[in-house]
Amino acid sequence: MLSRRMFLFALWSASGTRAAVAHKFHASFTTIEYNADTQSLEILLRTFSDDLESALSRKARRRIELDRIPHSAELVSGYVREHFKLRHTTGGDLRLLWVGMEQRVDMTWIYVEAPTPTGLSGVEALVTIFYELFHDQKNNVSVKDERGKRHDILFRPGASAFKPLIRPYDDRAL
Repeated sequence: MLSRRMFLFALWSASGTRAAVAHKFHASFTTIEYNADTQSLEILLRTFSDDLESALSRKARRRIELDRIPHSAELVSGYVREHFKLRHTTGGDLRLLWVGMEQRVDMTWIYVEAPTPTGLSGVEALVTIFYELFHDQKNNVSVKDERGKRHDILFRPGASAFKPLIRPYDDRAL
């Protein structure tokens, strides 16, 4: 027997239109990697499309459907800049550069970059995506450092502090 989500996916696939699929958890998923050649952080942010549309609609005070408005990238870019912050501990915010976005079934994939010639060391993040919508929102950030080690950070409503992208290495433990 097909689950409700699989049934809606099959219906969406057959009809050629996007079906609104309700989900029981509220989360965003971000991956960050440092590109030494371009001296920038490459950031992929994945959100549920219906949550993103709800956040944009709330901010615009009108219904926003990403696949129906011509300036959706501009709206999403503004939202990301407001709710995804990067800074360096030595001072100053890192500038986010819009790369693009794409919608896949019920997820929106958002691509941005942040120039930082010093790499990941000393970079901190604060991710408040959808806090205005859900008290149980979780924003997961996974960072791959220069050594290939993965660092995971979790942001939840109520905690508004910046967190370091990577934890310093203890070479004695190696």
